[in-house]
Amino acid sequence: MFSCLKIAIPGGKILKVKASFPYEGSPIGYRVLINGRTGVVVGLAEDGKDEHILFPEKLPLTDLKNLEALKDTALIYGFPTWQLMWELIPSYWNWTEETFIETSLSSFQGLDSKTKQVLRWVADRKLVKVDLAKKKFGSELINMLIKKGLLRMKKEWSAPNVEVEVFKLNVPFEVAISKLKKTKRYAERVKLLAYLRERLYATREELRDEGFSSKDLKVLLSSGLVKVEKELMQNFTINPKSELRMSAGLLLKKLDKPTVVVGSLTRLTESLIELMERVLEEGKSLAIFSFYNPTLNYLLRELKPIFGDRLVSLSSFESSKQFIKNWFLAQEKGKIVLTGRMGLMVPFKNLHAIVLFDDYYTKLNGYIDLRNFLSQLYKYYGCQFFYYTCALGVDTYQRVKSGQWALDSLGYSAEVKFLRRKPEDILSRELLSELEDNSLLLVRKTGYSYAYCPRCGFLVDCPRCKTFLTLSKTATNLYCTKCKWKGPAECTHCGGSVIHYGFGIERVTEEIERYGLLKESIHLDTKPSVSGVYKKVFLVHGDNILSVPNLNAEEEFWKYIHRARAIAKEKFYIQSFLEREIIEAYLKEDFLEKELERRKEENLPPFSKLIIAVFTKDRAKALDSIPNIKTRVYGSLSEVFIKVTHKQLREILPKVIALKPIKLEVW
Repeated sequence: MFSCLKIAIPGGKILKVKASFPYEGSPIGYRVLINGRTGVVVGLAEDGKDEHILFPEKLPLTDLKNLEALKDTALIYGFPTWQLMWELIPSYWNWTEETFIETSLSSFQGLDSKTKQVLRWVADRKLVKVDLAKKKFGSELINMLIKKGLLRMKKEWSAPNVEVEVFKLNVPFEVAISKLKKTKRYAERVKLLAYLRERLYATREELRDEGFSSKDLKVLLSSGLVKVEKELMQNFTINPKSELRMSAGLLLKKLDKPTVVVGSLTRLTESLIELMERVLEEGKSLAIFSFYNPTLNYLLRELKPIFGDRLVSLSSFESSKQFIKNWFLAQEKGKIVLTGRMGLMVPFKNLHAIVLFDDYYTKLNGYIDLRNFLSQLYKYYGCQFFYYTCALGVDTYQRVKSGQWALDSLGYSAEVKFLRRKPEDILSRELLSELEDNSLLLVRKTGYSYAYCPRCGFLVDCPRCKTFLTLSKTATNLYCTKCKWKGPAECTHCGGSVIHYGFGIERVTEEIERYGLLKESIHLDTKPSVSGVYKKVFLVHGDNILSVPNLNAEEEFWKYIHRARAIAKEKFYIQSFLEREIIEAYLKEDFLEKELERRKEENLPPFSKLIIAVFTKDRAKALDSIPNIKTRVYGSLSEVFIKVTHKQLREILPKVIALKPIKLEVW
């Protein structure tokens, strides 16, 4: 049956095509190959051009629920919907048709040595891109061999190598049993046949993982009871018995409030495991998203031994074959799907809840917050939403306070201890005495130290972006950790010599080594990564967060402290030269309440939206017509602050993007 389809191709353009859809149900969400490009069917049209298109999969790549959540998210930021879709779809699916060359001869006898060399090189690689061959041997030689017919052109899709061997029963199970000779390994071979009857097909790897013998498989193949076929990975990964079909309905029922779960990493993990067990007992599925790879890896490490094959991972940790297989396995009932932004477009089946675990690195391109996508997605699936975090942010707290979200506070297990540091110290004596195996030291500065100019009497800043510069260990050069500017170890204002001031993680490492305490079980980092638990965590230096005039500096310090506390199992030490009362204010529960009141008085996020962009001076002038704009000039650059309402964001943000800022952030 012919239908008129809307097909979104990379870049966001829509093609309207009249084509025959080969499967039952809706074509929306299926991937297509058209005119040498890949597209996704995103809707139906009233009319369209007659085009030859291929549907390479027997199953949809995504579905209507994901596409509706995508539209809502794109609308928030005024971003082109289908361009955003292709930013979220993993590159494994974006195939293009390219021209290759292959040899046309089976024997190279009688040819000159140079021609033999080229033909053998191509033959060894089977298919070679024309440009690659020309780069290696020269355009003239390759063109001549093509003209003579010794090399021939061939068009192929530049797709991941996902063709695999699939083993199936070649005759009905009962017939296979009757023909199987009763040998010493009769029972094992019957078991293998029974597995193929139940599973319908299996790869060699799956059979090996199940403990079946390759010799038994060889016997069954030679006797004709089992056959082997070549299949594309995506066309056999779903068991046909799973009854996967795309539903047309949206928004199914009244939902419970989203729940924010806050506490230490250990307690959050225990809570998540309990949720997973409950969901699997009900025969439903769970989608767990984490956008920070170290956290995703931590969850995979913790959960895979417990849940085995019931947990499906979709991330850059998998090979292309495994990723494509897992994409479709994630659509079966009764699965726990663990993924990041690479799995946002998966069409889940029988979903009980969507979980966001850790709210780190949730922004795409620096301004599209993928938390907005998830908060739309769970509504279209008619499921629950759980937000697991080690440190409650002001925006999340505002949703809890307003009654939109529920709060489940699990608390922190580590005891907090304050360590007083003298301004001239790096590590206090008490810190050194408490340091032991499985400890983490956090230093909120990369590099060796800041640079101080004795003549000017202040820290040296970057001439390009005004960030405080970092002085190398040898005091021979300065560099900027923000914009990557580099220069000699001279004051950027007066040209005088500079000296070390303060310290970064490299200097702390040097200090620990000086005391003979540096070993493999002592860890150092600049941020409290939610990727594991340590017996003791030491915040060696984080006061510099408050010294930078950022609008959200206090919230950033609050979250830094609580994330660090969350990954400490027994004790969490805060070393600071600030007064104890100042630090303790960031440990009290009323901090968020006070910060929210301040934001409300000043009409700052979450009560408004703030666009922060860095431009060259000439481009920044183009924004003068926009109201509520403030500009800070740093050398050749301008940092622009635009305060807007939530509705104005979708109108003004595209104008800012069109000017191609050097840096862009929305909060």
